[in-house]
Amino acid sequence: MKINFRNLGYSAAFLTALYAFTGCNESTILGKDLIPGSDKVTVKDTTINNLITMNIQEADSSIRTGQANYGAALGSITDNPVFGKSSGFLYTGVGLPKLEFSFAGTGQTLDSVVLYIGCDTLWYGENQGMNLRVYRMNEPGFKADSNYSYTRPLSYDQGELLANVTAFPVYPKDSLSIYGVKQAPALRIPLSAAFGNLLLQQRADGAFKDDTTFRDFLKGLAIVPDTNVSKTMLFVNLNKGDTRISVYYKNSTEDSLIANFPFQQYYSPHANYFTRNYTNSQVAPFLNTNKPTGDTAIYLQEAPGIYTKFQIPGIENFPKAIINKAELVFTKINSNLAGKEKIFTDPDQLFLWRYITHDSLGYIVDYGNPSNPDLAYFGGNRTVISNIGGIEVVQYKFNIARHLQFMLDKKLDNSVFKLEAISNRHQIDMRSVKLGGGTGTPPINAKLRIIYTQL
Repeated sequence: MKINFRNLGYSAAFLTALYAFTGCNESTILGKDLIPGSDKVTVKDTTINNLITMNIQEADSSIRTGQANYGAALGSITDNPVFGKSSGFLYTGVGLPKLEFSFAGTGQTLDSVVLYIGCDTLWYGENQGMNLRVYRMNEPGFKADSNYSYTRPLSYDQGELLANVTAFPVYPKDSLSIYGVKQAPALRIPLSAAFGNLLLQQRADGAFKDDTTFRDFLKGLAIVPDTNVSKTMLFVNLNKGDTRISVYYKNSTEDSLIANFPFQQYYSPHANYFTRNYTNSQVAPFLNTNKPTGDTAIYLQEAPGIYTKFQIPGIENFPKAIINKAELVFTKINSNLAGKEKIFTDPDQLFLWRYITHDSLGYIVDYGNPSNPDLAYFGGNRTVISNIGGIEVVQYKFNIARHLQFMLDKKLDNSVFKLEAISNRHQIDMRSVKLGGGTGTPPINAKLRIIYTQL
């Protein structure tokens, strides 16, 4: 695979920066602190460059929506040339203000009706308007106590469009003052007057009698993003920011009346449908190839996205030795993102597993006690190792000396490893990175450096 830089000048500058940092010695890419002193004459230093790395894209069965999972991704990213398109649809219900509810007084007149969605004040993509449409749902059996797969779209009536708006990301200071009362920041979507008037027509002995009759009347709302041109992904938290439908109205004797139909933590149904579309993206030809020699580049996407399986071929035949240091290094390839490097951001951290069976994962020995892991030693954090002329050299490193020693001592098999991008923010997230693969072009290729004392 040919590495795509913005131009030859950029490519030359990047490689110059990388080699300058390494002192033109490929092995020292892992840090000069690892090189043994002159007195350690029995210590050997080798770098394994034939890792087999394979990019895997598949549904993540561990990600569930609904029940106690109140977070969701809402919006679309349609302009990432490396990782393609991503879209998130939100489904949610609300509840009655109280049982046998009635609007106050008589002769009610609608002022407006607004849907508020609690959102984190952190988004991915561009700070621009995104088109959202809201429909009434007709999904049968849409329940609060049900888990839903993020791969499952739920049903809504496209003939009952309640809103078609342009919404912007939410800022920490985006609090509203409604009738003199400050409200928490939330995504604000005005709904149609027809829907507001429909609500005003309901009575305590009908749709507003209890939760069952209300859910029969309003099964839920589907918030649907534009999947063609949107460039923003919001992170929803339905249990934050007072998610609700607010009806603003007046009656024959009073003004400035509000009726709130709230999202109820334990009783309101909710789900998130999330899709990835890699068609015509740079990563598309590198997914699930199963090439015996692996892929030349590694593509990682925070879940649910792309991860990498890799192997260290022949490591079980390594000479009998005491392992002093073993460090896996993955180096970022600076792709041509048309100036959007600060928008399509890298993961803060990668994580490394080993496969116990073909679908069962276990921890690396160096991770330590899972209840109190040695993360500072284990590694995996995004690290800028050089920044010459504004050109960053970014690496992710893992220490696996103890694990490798167990393998050489025949206490562990030479199993397949799993490398993935993890999010400390959301169950569904968006950050991604392209790294050199096992058969990539040195010095950017994935590698394992071992410092050892041969026995």
